[in-house]
Amino acid sequence: MPTQSRTTTNPSLPAILSSSPASLRAKQSNPAILRTGSVKQHQLFFGIDLTSTTAKPSACLALDDELQLIYFGFIATDDDVITIQNLYSPQVIAIDAPLSLPLGMCCLERSCPCQPKSSEKNRKCDRELRHRGIPCYPTTKETFIKGLIYRGISLKNKFCQQGFNVIEVYPYATNTCLFGKAIPRKTTQEGISFLRQRLANLLPALSPYFELFDHNLCDAATAAYTAFLYHQNMTEALGDGKEGLIFIPKASQGKRSP
Repeated sequence: MPTQSRTTTNPSLPAILSSSPASLRAKQSNPAILRTGSVKQHQLFFGIDLTSTTAKPSACLALDDELQLIYFGFIATDDDVITIQNLYSPQVIAIDAPLSLPLGMCCLERSCPCQPKSSEKNRKCDRELRHRGIPCYPTTKETFIKGLIYRGISLKNKFCQQGFNVIEVYPYATNTCLFGKAIPRKTTQEGISFLRQRLANLLPALSPYFELFDHNLCDAATAAYTAFLYHQNMTEALGDGKEGLIFIPKASQGKRSP
């Protein structure tokens, strides 16, 4: 388990979290574990808002099958992320990052002769998102998130080797399905307030901790909720199964009222 992490079975705010989101992020080796005693009796769903480098810790959050908050924190290294998954053994791990390349491509290096099989740019799942009016990051050799894509694929492969069920999610797409397209930019105060308010309706158990949630933890919560919906057969898959799928809520799940 990551060094110096703390554990509590008390549902009240852990002492480690009595600080700002920036301070919490700085405690990258001190994730907050909220419940451990009874979680083995529940199915768990883990959301990871992955970063492109370990220099910036990734926001992680776990919910149980009653949508109770089990865990949240910022974790830097892949090894520590994997350790947390092994501790909780989630039913589904949802990662907010591209987890595959377009068919025909072995890498994103311009020096490599590999080319996508499709004449259209990006993966099919990316194109389907765009057709629905949901912008997303490119997965071509011109992408500016090459490091994130490589890390996402590597982490997915490590999880799959250990038998975990891993899905790709896109919190902005989930939020659009649930709340509509009029979503303020998440990096603004208006955007953070919007996400906290909407998530409070979906996940009331998070409410006592929202003052500590920046947009990264909000995305991790949305990812975990999408993993829960996936397990409940309440998502639809976009894309080609041989290439890579993105899971979003079914139309019957949106749009939730404020």
